[in-house]
Order: sequence, then C-alpha cells, then structure tokens
Amino acid sequence: MKKTVKLLVLLLILGQSYVFAQNARVTGKVTGPDNQGLPGVNIQVSGTTVGTSSDASGNFSLNAASNASLVFSTIGYVGQTVPVNGRSVINVELAEDQKTLNEVVVVGYGTQKKTDVTGALTAISTKEFAQQPVTRLDQVLQGRAAGVQVSQTNGAPGGDARIRIRGANSVLGSNNPLYIVDGFVGADFNFVNPSDIETIQILKDAASTSIYGSRGANGVVIITTKKGSKGLKVNYEGQFSTSEVIKKYDVLPAGEFAEIVNARATAVGSGLPFTTDQIAQFKQNGGTDWQSLVFRNGSGQQHQITLSGGSDKTTFLISGNYLNQNGIVNNSGFKRYNLRTNINTQINDKLSFRLNLWGTQSKNHNTVDGGAIVQALAWAPTTPAYGADGQPTFTDPIGSVYRNPLDYLYDQSIDANKSGLNVNGGLNYKLPIKGLSLDLQYAVNYLNLQNLNLTGKRLSNNVPTASRYSAEQVTLQNTNNLNYDVKIGNHSINAVAVLETQQFTSRDFTASASGLRFPQLGYDNIGLNTAATVASSYQKWTLLSLLGRVNYGYKDKYLVSAAVRRDGSSKFASANRYSVFPSVALGWRLSEEEFIKKLNIFNNLKLRGSWGMTGSQAINPYATLSTYSTAVVAYNNSAATAGVLLGNPGNPDLKWETTKQVDVGLEMEFLNGRLHIEADYFKKNTTDLLLNVAIPSYAGGGTQARNVGEIENKGFEFSIGGSPVVAGGFRWETNFNFSTLANKVISLGGLPRLGQGTGVGAGMSTTNEFMLIPGEPLGSYWGLNYLGTWKPNEADAAAKQGRVPGDPHYQDLNGDNAITTDDFQIIGRAFPKVTGGWNNTFTYKGFTLNVFFNGVFGVDKLNYTRAAAMSGSGDARQFILSEIRDYYRPGNETSNVPAFTKTYQPFTQSSRFLENGSFVRLKNVSLSYNVPTGFIHNKATLRVFASATNLLTFTKYTGPDPESARVGSATDTAIGIDYGSYPNAKQYTLGINLGF
Repeated sequence: MKKTVKLLVLLLILGQSYVFAQNARVTGKVTGPDNQGLPGVNIQVSGTTVGTSSDASGNFSLNAASNASLVFSTIGYVGQTVPVNGRSVINVELAEDQKTLNEVVVVGYGTQKKTDVTGALTAISTKEFAQQPVTRLDQVLQGRAAGVQVSQTNGAPGGDARIRIRGANSVLGSNNPLYIVDGFVGADFNFVNPSDIETIQILKDAASTSIYGSRGANGVVIITTKKGSKGLKVNYEGQFSTSEVIKKYDVLPAGEFAEIVNARATAVGSGLPFTTDQIAQFKQNGGTDWQSLVFRNGSGQQHQITLSGGSDKTTFLISGNYLNQNGIVNNSGFKRYNLRTNINTQINDKLSFRLNLWGTQSKNHNTVDGGAIVQALAWAPTTPAYGADGQPTFTDPIGSVYRNPLDYLYDQSIDANKSGLNVNGGLNYKLPIKGLSLDLQYAVNYLNLQNLNLTGKRLSNNVPTASRYSAEQVTLQNTNNLNYDVKIGNHSINAVAVLETQQFTSRDFTASASGLRFPQLGYDNIGLNTAATVASSYQKWTLLSLLGRVNYGYKDKYLVSAAVRRDGSSKFASANRYSVFPSVALGWRLSEEEFIKKLNIFNNLKLRGSWGMTGSQAINPYATLSTYSTAVVAYNNSAATAGVLLGNPGNPDLKWETTKQVDVGLEMEFLNGRLHIEADYFKKNTTDLLLNVAIPSYAGGGTQARNVGEIENKGFEFSIGGSPVVAGGFRWETNFNFSTLANKVISLGGLPRLGQGTGVGAGMSTTNEFMLIPGEPLGSYWGLNYLGTWKPNEADAAAKQGRVPGDPHYQDLNGDNAITTDDFQIIGRAFPKVTGGWNNTFTYKGFTLNVFFNGVFGVDKLNYTRAAAMSGSGDARQFILSEIRDYYRPGNETSNVPAFTKTYQPFTQSSRFLENGSFVRLKNVSLSYNVPTGFIHNKATLRVFASATNLLTFTKYTGPDPESARVGSATDTAIGIDYGSYPNAKQYTLGINLGF
C-alpha cells in the first residue's frame, strides 16, 4: 500500500512538472475596431486563476500552457476565447458589444429579452455608477432614469431620501416604490450595498408592475446582487473622503448687527441695547460665528472586500463592507456594516440550488434636522459662545429665546440603530416537459430597531429625559413559480404561474422617563426617575397572491403580454379582502418589417402600449376595526383611575386603492447600437382613495378611514444615450434623460378641501401649511400672498388694516381689511414639474473621466429657516441675515423688506419666504486611472480614483441646499419645507480598487 501511495505522489509531481514545463510567456496587444489599444481588458487563462489586465496601450503579458486558452473580456466589447496553440505572441481585436438587442432584463417573476419587453422598463447598468463613490441605492437611482425622482431630503450621512416613480398616488399610504432584492419582496433599500449590485431594473407602467398587484402601484425596483464565477478572485476597494457645507447663510457681522438692533429700537421707541463703545468693539474684534461652530469639515471612509470563486458546478461570493461617515454638523455621524454571501450550485443537469444570506447593521447619531442649525441663525453674533465658567452661554439676551446651538449639539443624543438579517434560498427544477421549470423560494427577513434618545440638563431646564424604543419585525415569504418558455417556429411563448404568501409580524416596546437621577448614564439606565411611561404594540398581516402572465411573440415582431394577479389581504374585512389586478400590453417591432429594414436606419424600432391596474393596501392592519383608547381620570377628587374609552370608529367597508394606468412608448436604436432613444407618455388615476375623514362630535368624534377621492398623475419621459465618439483610443459614452409630471387631486369625495400640516414650523405656522384641493396637486402650499411693503401712496389703504407704509402688505382676499386665515390661498407647489439627469463617461487609454449632472425644475420651497432669521418676532426676536440691510426707511421706500415700525406684524406662512427651489447640480466628477499591469503583480489589477460630489450647484434658492427638506419620505401631502434641514455636503473622495 505504501509503495502505491509513493508511486501516486511521484506521478503527481511529475505531472505537475510536465505542466509547468509546458508553460511559456505569452505577450500581445488588445485593440478595438479603430486599431487603438484597449486598456483594462481582463485576460485570464481559461479554467485557472491565472490572469492579468492590459496596460494603458493595450499590451499584456502572462504565463500560459501551450494548449491553454485565453479569455479576453471588458465592458462594452464582445468577449473572446482564443487558443494559445503554442504561440508566444497573440494580438486580439475586440468588437464593440452590440448585444442590446439580445440583452436579458429581469422582470416580475422572470426574465425577458429587452426587445421583447412591452412595458415601460429602465435598466441601470453598474458601469453607470462604477466610477462614483456611491454608498446607498438612492444615490445610484438619482438622475439616471426618466420618471424616477430622487431627493436626498436629509443630507446627513445615512439620512432620509424620497424616491418616487411617476409621482404620488396615495394620501394615507406610502408612495415609496416596492423594492425586490434577489426575489425577496419588500426589502429595505437602505440595507442594499451598491458594491454588491449586479443589475437594477425599474418597472414603471402598470403592464410591468401589475404582476405585483396590491404592492406595485408606486413602481417596482428589482435588484439582483452579484454572483460568483469559476476561479478564485479577491477584490478590495477603499475610499477616504472629506466634506464641507455647500453654502452658508450670509449673516450680519456683530458690529453691524448691533447697529441694526439699535436702529430698530430707536424706531419703536425702546431703549438702546448696545452702546457706541460696544459697537466699536464688535467692529474691531468681531463676534460669534455660530454657523462655523455648528458646521465642520466632515470625513468618511469605506472599505469593501469581495471574495468570489467556485467550480463548474458551484460558485460563491462573500463580501464585507464597512462605512463610517462623520457629518458636516458637529457630533453627527453614521456607521454601517454589511456582510453578504451568495451561493449557487448546479446539483445536476435539471436541479439547481441557491442561497443568499446577508446581514447588516447601521447606526445614526444626531443626524436629525433643526436644533443647532436653526439656533445658529437665531442667536445673536454679539453673544459669546462660552461663559466665564467655560460652559456654553446659557441664554441669549438679544436673539433667541431658546438654548445655545452648542447645547443642541452636545447636550442631547439621538441614536437610531437598525440590525437586519435576511435568509433567502431557492430550488429550480427543469421538469420533463421541454421549457417547463419549477422554482421554489423561501425567505426570512428579521429587522431590529432601536431608537435611543437623551436630553440633558441644559436643554431640559434641569429635568433630563430619556427614552428607548425597541421593535422586532419578522417577514416570512414563500414563492412558488412555474415557468414555461418555448419557441415553436415563428412563435415564442413565455408563461408564468405563481403562488406567493407573505406574513409580517411586528412587536415594539417604548419606555420614557423624565427627571433622571443619573443623567450621565444616559438612556442605558432610565429606571431612577421622577416620572415614567411605558407602551407597547403588536401588528400582524398576511398576504396571499395568485398570479399568472403570458408573453407571446410572433416572428419577434408582434408582441403581446397579459397578466392578472389576485391578492388577498388580512387588512381588509372578508367582504373586500380579495381584489384582482389585470394588465395587457402590445408591442410592434417595426424594425423587423421589410419596409423599415429597407431604410437601413434602425437596429431596433419598437412601438408599445399598455393598460393595467395596480393597488394599495394603504391602511394599518386594524383600520377596519373600531379602536379603544386608554385614559387616566379622577372622579370627585379621588385617586386617578385607569379606564378605556372608545377611539376612532372602524370601517368594515374599506377596500383597496386602485390605480389604473395607460402608457404609450417608442424605442429606437441606430448606428449598430451606438445611439438609442426612448420616449413614453403615461397617465394614471388612483380611485377609491383612502383618507381619514373627520367624524362630527355628535356622532362620537375622531376620524374614520374611508375610500373617497381620486388623484391623477400624467407625464412625458424621454431618454437618449449612446457612444457619440469612438476614435483613436478615445471613447465618450453619454446618457441623458428628463421627465415631466403633472399631479392633480381630482376629488376628495365631496370635501371642498382638506388641510395637511407638518408641525415643523412650531409657532411660525398659523394653520396647516398644505391644502388638498380638487384641481390642485399634492404638496400645495397654503399661505398668504405677500405683496411687498405698503408704499407711501398706499397710506390710506394701509391705515384701514391698522398699518403704515413700510409694514408687510398681504393680499386681503375677502376685502374685510383684516388679514386672517380667510385670506389664505394656494401660494406654491412642492412637487417638481421636470426632473432630469446627464451622465457622461470619457475613457482614453487607462484614464476614465465621469461627469454627472442632475436637475429639478418647477418646484417651490418654503424657507422657514430664512423666515425665522428675518421675522424679527417670536422665538428669534431679531434680524440676522444680511438682506436686512435693505430694510424700508426714508430714502429707501421702494424696498420690500419691511420697516421697523410699532405696527409691524409679520406672517412667515406667506409667499414672502416661498422660493424657487429649482436647481442644476454637478452631482459627481470622477477621474480614475488603471495602473499598468505588472506595477504590482502580473495577476493583480489596480485602479486609483479621485471624485468630487455636489461640486457645483446652480440655483436661486438662498438656503445652503435646495434639495434638503425638513419633512421626510413618509408623506407627499406635506413636503418641501426647509426649517433647519440638514444640508447635503460637498464631498471629495480618494480611493483605490485592487483585484487579484
């Protein structure tokens, strides 16, 4: 036996020696159709881990056996496999990849050739954002797809983002798209690591989204993550960044501020707050720059390691990501940890198995709006930041009535922590019938939320408070998919039948306490207190779905797609539990007609149209049931007694919101795929709109959810892209898109209007800041129309309202010579009319330059931050912005900045502080260089890059950032107010990408 083993070992060594003996150095050059060298082409010895990349001139060199084959591949070109056949020099010319006609895209519960798709679908390639330092999915989607509006409303690291596809349909429910990651329906896009993404498809029209029935009304984003491939590969990417505020408000210096305060005091007949000597000292020594104390230069780092490989049957990919960002507001930051494992194995020629496992944790610290940012424009520059005791100054005698901006930075802690785990596995079996396969998938998604808040002694007037919110959410999903795909002569048929179930369960617990005995222990020990409250809740809902779709094509020329889905939701009573969502789409590939072919113009010309229905279960799980509320009351001076009261009445007649949508589209492709154009017109109407309707007091009061009203969205989408220039080793790829949107409330079920408030304006709002009115869009601002200041020739009219020239002049709608809520009207619109993006990639040899613009047009923003700093009343008390220099006074009677008078009465909820929020932004500029092969090792690739984000912003908006807003993505009826919003930052990034 020992002799046999020794013989086998000897033979193995001899065999390896023979193989190595046959290895030889192979050199060559890779060129494109223009005979120019192609840099960065991946060259790998087939079936091994040996490989290299071409240098800046297209040259390469590596060791390979004489009987081996070399695989050449790079983005934008058709790959080739070339046998060595004993050669030492191999030159290869790669053709441009014109595979768009055969490109396969992911659709609901299946895949299709792009040319066979009859719905409105946009695919985003990873190469479109590969050169940019994106850290979240919203940054990937922004500006890259027509009809998709992305607003980073909170510019803090890990901040909120609003993503809308073709407008907003619902008032009560979420208008966020449905996210599907590797088949799991309802994923959280914040947990998706962009470096793990393989493909992104955005489904926009009802023909595409109706397959998701009650969940597809807001559009669908389908994400497929990367998989492993044969051979072992290791990749590391590191990024290091610094950031700064885009723009600060222009404020008065301390000396001039003191003069303005004295001038106002003189005008109203009060004592002068500042002496002449004090003003002189302020002019000489300056004062406190509160904005510089609040804002800082942020920093960040991101590290990604990816290990992939496998054999002919089994492949794997493991990736780990760490992100750490310090925000541009002091003491704010975000951390995220991601781990993903994807395993795929072909058990035999009929059965395959897949398992996707990912875990994530994110931590937000003080990334909220308001607070320090608002107070930085309210506290007087004449007030020192710190007192003699070295602590922040406690009160401002001149400016704000609130606490020092520094206290909002350091005397409170607002933490939001999320932890998630997703296990998603499936089997695919090819049945004995040709083209028929069965796919079974099971998924478990676990989410843990921890919101931790602490307010210290200074901010709480020596009554420190803390709270903890803890929630666990579990989603179970089972998808059973029967797919039939066959081509018979000129006929192609793809049919899908699916049975899917999903169950969601949530449990949460809240504990709040005030008067903490030991506030230094924070929210980790809130047991010792003077007062405390606890609360808990439970939710559960289930969804049962049956769906089917048939795609039929004749000669790849005439295309028909029909789908129907029947959803049953436990949220509704039995009579309305089930609903059916059908769709149909037609496509005509004119480019396959002989009369079009003779023109020799189009590679692809397709006309398509669709109609379909989708829905929304935009209610909480128990809205059909009457609720009870708890209360503590005392009778006849007795001790407090806990009791139960009737709450809001339920409505067993509630049913699904339904959205009907029509779409007409045209796709064109020219010049062998180098130019493509796509245009769509859509119109969708949401009926049976779910609204909370007030119940009269005599009927019990409260509100009741009802199906009333209708909303309409319609618009036009256009995109154009391609490779305009490919010559001399230079390549320019460009993609431009824009879309229009007209949103309108058609009906409110007989109600003339319905107010929608935000609460962000505190005492600055007289009534609801937004109003729903038939004929007007969602997000319509409700306020007074500012006409400027009363002028000298209007003294008599001003006197009728108790005003004098120089006072604010508001439109008196009812003519009663009094400005009241009866004079409020629609003054602006928070929904943009046009959005767009323009992405450009220039490559030359080893260099790649990416330039990306995005823009938003036809949108208004209510700037409450500016209003607070310019109202001169309420909490802020004084004027601090430099625009006050133009105030109305003798010799400056044309000014529309109000004068200092005893009759001065400002209304901040007015068009005076409504600004044009349109902007064009140079979102990203990135320059990368592929280091020549051999610089590190022949088997290694190295790319270095530098990037600038939000480098330039062209806007008339006076605030730091026209994109940020105080109200997040939870609602579309009350959006666009900027009141201490955390602005987006200008960021500079350096990084490397190293692969083996």
